[in-house]
Amino acid sequence: MMGIILFDEKTKCCACGACKNICPKGAIAMKEDEYGFLYPQIDEKKCVQCGICKKVCAYQNGQVKNTPIKCYAAVNKNKVELMKSASGGIFVAVATSVLKEGGVVFGAALDFEDGHAHPHHIAVREISQLYRLQGSKYVQSAIENTYEEAKEELNLGKKVLFSGTPCQIAGLYGYLRREYENLFTVDVICHGVPSAKMFDDFLQNETNKRNVKKIKEYIFRDKKRGWGMNGKIRFELKNGSEKTVYIPARLTSYNTFFLDGFNYRENCYSCKYANSKRPGDITLGDYWGIERENPELLKNKEYDIENGISCIIVNSKNGMKIMQNIINLSMYETQFEKIANKNGQLKYPSKRPAKREQIMKLYFQKGYRGVDEYFYRNYKKQIIVHTVFNAFPIGVRLKIKKVLHK
Repeated sequence: MMGIILFDEKTKCCACGACKNICPKGAIAMKEDEYGFLYPQIDEKKCVQCGICKKVCAYQNGQVKNTPIKCYAAVNKNKVELMKSASGGIFVAVATSVLKEGGVVFGAALDFEDGHAHPHHIAVREISQLYRLQGSKYVQSAIENTYEEAKEELNLGKKVLFSGTPCQIAGLYGYLRREYENLFTVDVICHGVPSAKMFDDFLQNETNKRNVKKIKEYIFRDKKRGWGMNGKIRFELKNGSEKTVYIPARLTSYNTFFLDGFNYRENCYSCKYANSKRPGDITLGDYWGIERENPELLKNKEYDIENGISCIIVNSKNGMKIMQNIINLSMYETQFEKIANKNGQLKYPSKRPAKREQIMKLYFQKGYRGVDEYFYRNYKKQIIVHTVFNAFPIGVRLKIKKVLHK
């Protein structure tokens, strides 16, 4: 008897893990390929050929029916929460309201274990732990067993908020196979996801280059240098003390290749969710281009482009319920087309660059050190320009950006 084939090519798997979570025999495990991307593998000795893993695959079988109902520019009025968030601080406001009602919030956390990065989904039950889910993570988060955990909480009657990339949210619905009135979902505007292995290899390479003991923390976007992709790494030195380093995105190989789309998993370049039809009850992201699309809003002191401004796309009746219960937000209604103008993944998937194969092959053959050396050898002009640009104060940089974008 021929075994079950979960996918016949890599473009048909997003690693949501619905098949793994649903398997009644625990026969499916998520395994890394040569680039560190996760794919489900079946242990034929445990498999009983029930086929339920194929049925719950939303990426291959599911259809998304949600379309935008309302769209907003928004910021959190709580300045502390706003500054801890990558954008406008909307997710923490939504999550706080759920936790105050005794609910559970699921989302991506970036934990470190002995200096190694572990991006994975976790459950949060206390407001004091919400910080673990805040901030952007430009790397794939492993779902692990959180679909199972969410179902248990839903069956207990608890309100559940589940956040993730669109394919992860679709995967949750595929796994559950029924509707829950107490389930609320948030998908993010996603460019694509590099593998957790490549991300950790990048960090270990940074550790070796700087001759430090290990990494304690990594933040993809820290607002100390303004709204944008400015990374922060906290190292433990060999003498036991700590050091924090800020690195703008275009001065690192990993973030540059992420922004240019060189290191995403295969299915990201043909993503079925990169359009106006969204699996989540609401979609959250940065409102890039707001200075052009809604310039009138920037006259309001609450909408400060230095501190970050979010976009909210409400996609369902449940999404409307979510937003009606949120306090402490400043919201301004806008149009989907305005938000989508600078958020291309609301219209189409990221394009597959010609250099993608070259970068991934280099990573496979020479490890991340080879990738990093390629970056410093071939991106000298970019490194010089961005080093000079980031030496200016935030206010000057904003004025330069305004001139360039006219």
